Amino acid sequence: MHGALGDLGGAGRCRRHTPPSVPPHHPLPSLPRPAIMSSQRCFRAALATGGVLRSACRPALLTASMRPVICTTQKRGVSLAAAAYQQAAARQHEAPACSVASAVAKDDILTVKFGNGTEGQLPFVASASRPLGRKLLMDDLDIDVHPTKVQESDSGLTVEWSDGHMGEYPAQWLKERAFTPTARALHKMRYAVRKEAWGAEHTMKEYDYRTLMADDRELLDWLLTMERKGSAMVRNTPQKDIAGPELIEHIAYVKQSHYGPHSPVINRPNTNNVAFTNAKLGMHNDLPQYEHMPGIIFIQCVAQHPGAGGESIVTDGLFAAEELRRNHPEDFKILSSTDMYFWDKGHANYSWEMPEFYKIAKFPVIRINGDNEVVQIAVNNAIRDSHMDLPPQEVKKYYAAYKRFHNILYANAMTFKMEQGDMMTLDNVRCLHGREGYEANSERHIESSYLDWDEARCRRRRLQEKFGC
Repeated sequence: MHGALGDLGGAGRCRRHTPPSVPPHHPLPSLPRPAIMSSQRCFRAALATGGVLRSACRPALLTASMRPVICTTQKRGVSLAAAAYQQAAARQHEAPACSVASAVAKDDILTVKFGNGTEGQLPFVASASRPLGRKLLMDDLDIDVHPTKVQESDSGLTVEWSDGHMGEYPAQWLKERAFTPTARALHKMRYAVRKEAWGAEHTMKEYDYRTLMADDRELLDWLLTMERKGSAMVRNTPQKDIAGPELIEHIAYVKQSHYGPHSPVINRPNTNNVAFTNAKLGMHNDLPQYEHMPGIIFIQCVAQHPGAGGESIVTDGLFAAEELRRNHPEDFKILSSTDMYFWDKGHANYSWEMPEFYKIAKFPVIRINGDNEVVQIAVNNAIRDSHMDLPPQEVKKYYAAYKRFHNILYANAMTFKMEQGDMMTLDNVRCLHGREGYEANSERHIESSYLDWDEARCRRRRLQEKFGC
C-alpha cells in the first residue's frame, strides 16, 4: 500500500491465509573492506539472486547461497543490503514505537486512534503481495475491496478482507502513512529538506576538505546545508585537479558530462565555450543542454589570477524567482510556462572528453512542481538557443520577462574572489555563478565536477539513519 491500507510495501506483512514458505535466515558472512570506487564504474548493492532490500524495516532472508555482492564507495563499512539486514535484526528486539487504541471502518475509510491520542485516516485499497520482494502488480489491485473484520492490538491491526485475504499492519507503519498533516510533512522532509532563499547579504558556510572526507557528521551537515541554502565553501582543498571528483566519490558517484568526470576551466585556444576564455562570464547554471541537469557543481580553485579580475559572482535563483513571482506574477507565469531550447555542439579538447557532441534540451527557465514550488532554474545565455517555439507576437513579452528576471538575479548577487585551495559547491539547478574577466596570459585554473541530487539526498538519508536524526 502506497499511502493506503492494503499493500504494505515496507514494514508490515500482507499475506494470504496460508503464508508462503520462506527459507530460514542465516547470519551474514564477514564483509571485506570496501573497494575504492572509480568514476568510470557503476555499482549495485544487491543480492546475488537479484533481490533488493529496499527498506530497513523489511525482514532480510538470506540463505547460504544468497551471498551479498559488496560494491560500496570508500569508507562505507557494509553494503546497503547488509545494513538493512542488521537494522531489521536490531529492530526485532525494540519495543513498538506506538500502539493502536481503536480502529473504526466507515465509508471506505479506516479511522485509527493511536495510543498517544492522535488519529489518522487510511483508505481501503488492498492487493495480495509479497512485501519482501516488492511484488506489487496493478493487476491484483481491487478498488472495491472492503474489510470484513478489523482487530486492533498493541502491536497494530489485523484486517480480514472481502476477497479472502488477511493483512497485518504495525502501528508505527500505520501512523507514518495516516494522511495527517504531520505524517505528510515528515515524509516530504525525508524526500527533500526545505530550501531557504537568500540575497546579496548571504555568507556561505565554510567546511574543511579533510574533515568532510573523515567525519560523517560533518559531511551530513554539508549535505543539509546544500539542500537548505544551495551553497557552501570548502577550504584547504588539495592542490590537484581531481580533488573535486575524489570528494564526490566519497559521497556517491561523479556525474559525467561530455567533458568527462572533471573539466579544467582555463583560457583554451580554439574553444566554442566562453567559459574556457578569459572574458567576463555571465551568471549561469551549468549544462542546461542536458535533460537532467547536474545537481551540485564543485568549483575548485587550483590557481587564481593574482591581479584584478577573476572574481566570482553568485546569486540564488530561488530568491530571484520568488521575488519575480511576488512582484511581477505575469512575468513569472511566462518564464515558468514557456519552454526554451538549450543546445551545445562541439568537440573534445582533452583525451578524456567526448570526441564530438551535440546536445539539445527543452524546458522553462523557471520550473515548478505540482505544489507550485520552484524546483529548477535554467539560465545560460551562451547555450540558450535562438530557436524559439513561440508565436512571433509573444517573443517581445518573453524577453521583457526574461530581462526583468536577469535584473533581479544581478541585484541580489554576491561577489568575492576565491583563493587557491578553495572549492565552492553550489546547487546547480538553483544557484547561478559567473566571473569577471581577467588577463589573457593568466595561469588561472578552475576545475569543475558534478554530483547528482539523487545521490546527494540518498547519502543524506542514510547518514540521518546512521545518526538517528
